[in-house]
Amino acid sequence: MDIATLVILAVLAFWMLGAYKRLKRLRAKTHHSYGPLASHLRQRHAVALALAQAARPLLSGDQQPVAAQLIDAARQAGRATDEAQARGMRGNALQVVGAAEESLGTLLDTLVGELQDLTSGLGPEPAITELLRQRDALQEQIHISRLVYNREAERYNHALHVFPTTLVALAWGFKAAPLLSGQATLRLAGQPSKPMPLL
Repeated sequence: MDIATLVILAVLAFWMLGAYKRLKRLRAKTHHSYGPLASHLRQRHAVALALAQAARPLLSGDQQPVAAQLIDAARQAGRATDEAQARGMRGNALQVVGAAEESLGTLLDTLVGELQDLTSGLGPEPAITELLRQRDALQEQIHISRLVYNREAERYNHALHVFPTTLVALAWGFKAAPLLSGQATLRLAGQPSKPMPLL
């Protein structure tokens, strides 16, 4: 093997190592940026639990199941968020989070709708008003966290699809990160290259 060939192979190996390290760094930043979003989702779970508990004295008998279902949905969403973070968002972890958050959002909206029909100057109403304020504030924080996550995910995904870095991604099993787009509830769609609806 002549010197020219050795030089070419050395350059190629050096480039592949650099590409691998860059992809690894971008993927780590994407995973790290999910942390604040997960934190805000957990705060929303806590608010949903507190809201369901505070609303129970105001609800009639046929409205009580909504509060119980909301408590279950908040707990399931919390478990899904913890699992997604623990697994580094591998596999269908974010899809599970999306389904859980969609269910939670639907039930939360249902409970708020029920409460809008009730008026009382006594009991837990001031607490409910404060919890609803917290929910609205969290919605804005979730929106900002989602934008930060999307920015990092897009940088990582772009690097995955730039040739010849694509070859390194295929060789070491790097996979695209899902993008999240804003809607009334957190849902996740199928194609990583397209935004997945999020809060």
